[in-house]
Amino acid sequence: HDQKLDISGETPYPLIMSSKPPSSKKPFRPRVNYADRRRKAKPAVSSRQIVQDLMQMIIGKGLPLQDALNQHDGWNKLEDRDRRFARRLITMVLRHHGAAKAILKSQMTKPLNRRDRKAEAILIMAVVELIWAESDSHAAVDQAVRLMRNGGFRHLTGLANGVLRNIDRRRDEIKAMPEDPMVNAPAWLQDALTRDWGAQASTIMESLLIPPALDIRPKDDAASWAEKLGGVATPHGSIRLSEGPLKGRMVTALDGYDDGAWWVQDSAASLPAMLLGDIKGKRVIDCCAAPGGKTAQIIASGAEVIALDQSAERMKILKANMTRLKMTPEIVVADGMTYETDGLVDAVLLDAPCSATGTIRRRPDILSHQNPPDLALLNRLQKGLLAQAATWLKPGGVLVYATCSILKDEGEAIIQSLPPSLKPVAIRGEDAPGFTITRTDTDAIRFMPDALSVSPKDAPLEETDNQNLDRTRNIPQGNDGFFIAKFIKI
Repeated sequence: HDQKLDISGETPYPLIMSSKPPSSKKPFRPRVNYADRRRKAKPAVSSRQIVQDLMQMIIGKGLPLQDALNQHDGWNKLEDRDRRFARRLITMVLRHHGAAKAILKSQMTKPLNRRDRKAEAILIMAVVELIWAESDSHAAVDQAVRLMRNGGFRHLTGLANGVLRNIDRRRDEIKAMPEDPMVNAPAWLQDALTRDWGAQASTIMESLLIPPALDIRPKDDAASWAEKLGGVATPHGSIRLSEGPLKGRMVTALDGYDDGAWWVQDSAASLPAMLLGDIKGKRVIDCCAAPGGKTAQIIASGAEVIALDQSAERMKILKANMTRLKMTPEIVVADGMTYETDGLVDAVLLDAPCSATGTIRRRPDILSHQNPPDLALLNRLQKGLLAQAATWLKPGGVLVYATCSILKDEGEAIIQSLPPSLKPVAIRGEDAPGFTITRTDTDAIRFMPDALSVSPKDAPLEETDNQNLDRTRNIPQGNDGFFIAKFIKI
């Protein structure tokens, strides 16, 4: 529709001469319905338009990020390059939504009307592009103005252009200003972090805003696979990849994926299974097992595994993962609160349902939830599963309880009222190599989201803490936040 229709009366075709005298009437001027022309020439949905749709689904309606991606008709129609761009942008918007809104507010003399809320979302996305994504400024501003115009906000295009170009001119100044990470958290999370961790709350929130690393867990020979994939082997057997080896490729395109040589699993998420100890030849229940990372880890340790989960849909994912990994656990779809074994087992791993606040790095949609999680319900589940899991164990058996939460209500508070048959076991620092342990008032431990620092093996020891060192900056740091407690059946 950028081409203008020629209505000058001239034509590139040869004129057909007529014997009739020329008419005194005005020449015919065809009426052009430009709205119709725009509809006919409407291009494929752009990646930025899809980001806008996702913002409405996640921030507006409260859908989890993955559910929103699954439900969007245009998501899988994007080219791989555009899909990577859109995914990166929506996760950045979710992480920095509050800070972007504050920057936008500082550049406007008055707020937009409530009816222009979708227009504000377009502006917020553009601010994120300019400040955090470091997109080309011309593309970010131009596409935002186009989205405003196409979205029915033509009256705001001048405002959008002026405000965004002013932010772009001040980009370096704005980026140099200290960002309050807490502004990106909903009120309930701010309150919970402050209540539990006091002055550390802001630092914890800052760690949760760091994009996650890609960690994989090989069946064996981590050092060899780290070399093959261009990653860094951690002291506890995982491999951390930087953006370099990926080069924009999908995880499924990496060597060893199709052969089932490894699976994706956050480094901190591998520790609960490690704390089970030597389980070779033993019978183990993995409760709340889907999607299967810990199940795979336990099988790789030589144990016979019962993978238990009440979600039939999630267990389909576990089964597919086990098929790729060529592993054969006993798969049981049942409610762990009422499940009974046909014979006692040697160990139980209970990764209990929780608020998942420790996984905000990879699930930034949690930051858009304005209503707090139902902790009362979650606490009943956690205590009930812990009590039931104790009944599955042989005397002397080991139980590891874990939650990927940074809230004390889902960790320290839960193990204050243990089943009488469970005796706490102290977890030592050497049980979690490579991690900085946060001690609790009990024998349990915590891993904060900045507990793991990974550096290439060729970096000199005295330089590994230098965050400006180029060799370490391209290795993403951090981990999922976890609470872990270990017990013996008496």
